[in-house]
Amino acid sequence: MPTKKIKKIEELVSSVLQCLDNLYSENRLLEQKVQELEKEKQTLSKENEIVRVSLGKLKQLEVSHRMLEKERSAVRIKVKSVLQKIEKMDFV
Repeated sequence: MPTKKIKKIEELVSSVLQCLDNLYSENRLLEQKVQELEKEKQTLSKENEIVRVSLGKLKQLEVSHRMLEKERSAVRIKVKSVLQKIEKMDFV
């Protein structure tokens, strides 16, 4: 084989090895990024669950608040009615 062809093959093999090394390095970086993203996903999932539970409690509180407002309104009406009856009474 002529030396020029051997040199060319050596250069190509060297280039392929360099590309392969670059790909391995990139693969390692991508695997690390995937692990980081999986950890972030787990953290966000836990935070999401906490928010979901809190939102459920907030909705329950809102329902309770509406019920209390209705009861409060009913009690006010009854108190006004009783006060009006008391005002009409003659205590002589």
